[in-house]
Amino acid sequence: MSAEATTAAATVFVEMDEPYVQEILLAAFAKYSPLLAVQTTGPATAPRLMHWREYEKIDWDAVHRSTTTFASAFCIRKGLIRKAQMSFNIKLFVAKNPDSILKTGVPETWIFELDDVYYLDEALMECYEVEDGMRANEGIDDPRLREQFILKPSLTGRGAGIYVFDTRERLESLLEREFESDDEDEDEDADADEDQESGQAVSQIREWVIQRYINRPLLLPKHGNRKFHLRVYVLAAGNLDVYVYRHILALFAPRPYAESAGNLDDQRAHLTNTCLQAQLEGFDESDAVRLFWDLDLDRGKLDGIFDQICKILSDTFAAVSNESTSFQAWANCIEQFGFDFLLDEDCNALMLEANAYPDFKQTGDGLKSVVEGFMAASVATAADALLLKDADVPGELRLMMDADRTDLVKVFSRNDARQW
Repeated sequence: MSAEATTAAATVFVEMDEPYVQEILLAAFAKYSPLLAVQTTGPATAPRLMHWREYEKIDWDAVHRSTTTFASAFCIRKGLIRKAQMSFNIKLFVAKNPDSILKTGVPETWIFELDDVYYLDEALMECYEVEDGMRANEGIDDPRLREQFILKPSLTGRGAGIYVFDTRERLESLLEREFESDDEDEDEDADADEDQESGQAVSQIREWVIQRYINRPLLLPKHGNRKFHLRVYVLAAGNLDVYVYRHILALFAPRPYAESAGNLDDQRAHLTNTCLQAQLEGFDESDAVRLFWDLDLDRGKLDGIFDQICKILSDTFAAVSNESTSFQAWANCIEQFGFDFLLDEDCNALMLEANAYPDFKQTGDGLKSVVEGFMAASVATAADALLLKDADVPGELRLMMDADRTDLVKVFSRNDARQW
């Protein structure tokens, strides 16, 4: 530990696997020197210490037991980041709050559990609306008039294992492919893919969600009539304040949507994850990632969409924070999330999923300033709420902290005196 750390108000241990993120974080914390000391190696033993690290490297025992140890993640938040559990929590919330925006702000979703394709009939009985939709498609040739669905593993991210289907035959074929792939993965490395919280292999869980596919997304001619989704960065702090970062990203698919709407295997038209495109020949980062506020929509529509997003996220955190077995907001923790939204052709915002430890690198170099701004806002919030006392903060530093947080919009706040 440096000599500087012995006189600092607190020490932050910064250790992220992605150099892109590590570099930005270190630059953000450097502005607080010498009030905050920064470590990247060595023992994490400072009397007032924050772990800004990968989830599995955080000393959760110390975070749980000490009021002077802090973390850049919540220990228990599977009720938000696991697709099936978030869907369950939202359904409970909507049942109790039928006027919630979540009733229309989330695509209809079914939890789908299957141990073997042999039991598909039994599994579909739990989501009979999906089977009815597939039957209703018989004889309908126009793909945009068919009921389409999207299958997503409950645990994985970055577009892994996601498929669109509209027939029973296609669903069965996709599931057979997934089960065969899981068997091969287990043979190669039984520990290759683990859930951070339970340590259980993804291939052993066999849990998906099925969502009603939005097959009439908003398409903008000036952006090539390509499907896109919005990546919204969200900061959750303490017990519990939630902020939306105003600088939202729009991530575009590489191919126009309409001409491939009926080809459900064409991921280049249907899936908009940048990480899936980066390996394609001719990938153009500047064409794949844009700023939401620069989209070819009038300002009134953009403001309306942003307002919808804020309301949906407010009720989402109200829903998950009510379920303490799957989401616990500890007062000494803070976490960054990436939420994905899709816009339908009427500019209605629909929340698709939440991601912990979002892939900031997909923002790319051209819009790196968005990540830098969100990191600066997150660090300022952590410094103010967790690490520094008001008396320790000189006036100039206070002005900088407030300026760095200008683009955070508070959408939810809950004061909860419970101690976990």
